[in-house]
Amino acid sequence: MGLWSKLTGGQTADTTPTGRTTRERKRRNREIRDIDAGTAKWERAGGRGPREGR
Repeated sequence: MGLWSKLTGGQTADTTPTGRTTRERKRRNREIRDIDAGTAKWERAGGRGPREGR
């Protein structure tokens, strides 16, 4: 949030009703770790697309 929101008592990400629950944060973190692991595996394999290297 910007300075104006803080000065005027605006909501922060932690207080908004759409904030993620602990369970949702853990699930999302797990998803991100899985995606990162897949990306690292792809890069170790040369990072080539399916049509490249034919």
